[in-house]
Amino acid sequence: MKKISFAVAFAALLSACCSTSKVELTVSNPLAVDRNAEVVEVAWADVAGRLAGLTPENVVVLDAQGAQVPSQAVFYGDTVPQTLIFEATVPASGQSAYTVVEGVREEYPVKAYGRYVPERADDYAWENNMVAYRLYGPALETTPKEMLVTPGIDVWVKSTEKMVIDERYKRGHYHTNYGDGMDCYKVGRTLGAGACAPFVDGKLWLSRNYATQQNLDNGPLRTTVKLTYAPFLAGDDSVSLVKYISLDANTPFTKMTNIYSGNFETMPVAAGVIMHDVKGKFTAERYAGITEAASDSKQPEKDGDISLAVIMPGADTTLEAEGHMLTVGQAQNGQPLVYYIGSGWSGASVPDVTVWEGVVKDAAQKVANPMTVTVKAGK
Repeated sequence: MKKISFAVAFAALLSACCSTSKVELTVSNPLAVDRNAEVVEVAWADVAGRLAGLTPENVVVLDAQGAQVPSQAVFYGDTVPQTLIFEATVPASGQSAYTVVEGVREEYPVKAYGRYVPERADDYAWENNMVAYRLYGPALETTPKEMLVTPGIDVWVKSTEKMVIDERYKRGHYHTNYGDGMDCYKVGRTLGAGACAPFVDGKLWLSRNYATQQNLDNGPLRTTVKLTYAPFLAGDDSVSLVKYISLDANTPFTKMTNIYSGNFETMPVAAGVIMHDVKGKFTAERYAGITEAASDSKQPEKDGDISLAVIMPGADTTLEAEGHMLTVGQAQNGQPLVYYIGSGWSGASVPDVTVWEGVVKDAAQKVANPMTVTVKAGK
């Protein structure tokens, strides 16, 4: 017993010696443009290992002036936090200092949210303070009058920073604009607003609707969902898909992580958007975008234009096929393939394709040049 007590006391003393009252973070921006309220992350263990009493409930991030900035402990489906994310503002080619302490967290506005919608045929919807989307679930495949089998993504335009998913589903009339946007986009059996599919023999091989869903994190700064799909054909082979969808606050771009498994080492895949009444389009080495009239609308002139884009960091090419604008890359068996989808609306902040191309180019630069966070113990 004495040996055990000594060991416990020694461990407590060691913890006290290694622990500090704060952790200092330095966020560095490699781009020659300002980064404003951008969500950055640091490993939870790197911070909690220096603050012995830190928990998701008491973690507080302070800026250089001592003011709290919105933060979130991200679990990513685990039982313990994996990362700490927070909003950082950093000047061009510069650095900004932040501090992590234990304290009373302020009430941060929810800027990222998603949920399973069983009352609407198993939809899964997600949004942030700029954009909103949904995917279709298994019940819709057999719902009378609405039967739809597609992996395509539906975009819900919005012109408000508030969360709109729950209100629109409760109201039930999400094809009507009540002042902050609506669903005026047509998906059908396509990729819709940015889904990904095997592109074998120069052809898109579309899956069914998602089979299962699991919300992994849900605000205030990031929402993430894990979706699984039943095996489907890609050429002569059967493949399966696990998809992670993650959306942060303050950006029109959702991070998509697809993991394909099957009897292959590498497989060509294409992420893209279906083209309706296109008014403008553009491509670059690793991204492509369009602006088009509202496609699921009786009054497209009134309902405005929708802008869509895909950024694939590892893309081999961009091209048009089967009515889609596509970015094509290579998926490795069982390994994550990451790309990003974005949208905008003329009823909000994207009036035309010229503005949209600038937004997409800026986002692609930020994806290729993420901000970094270094950690050191404070006094």
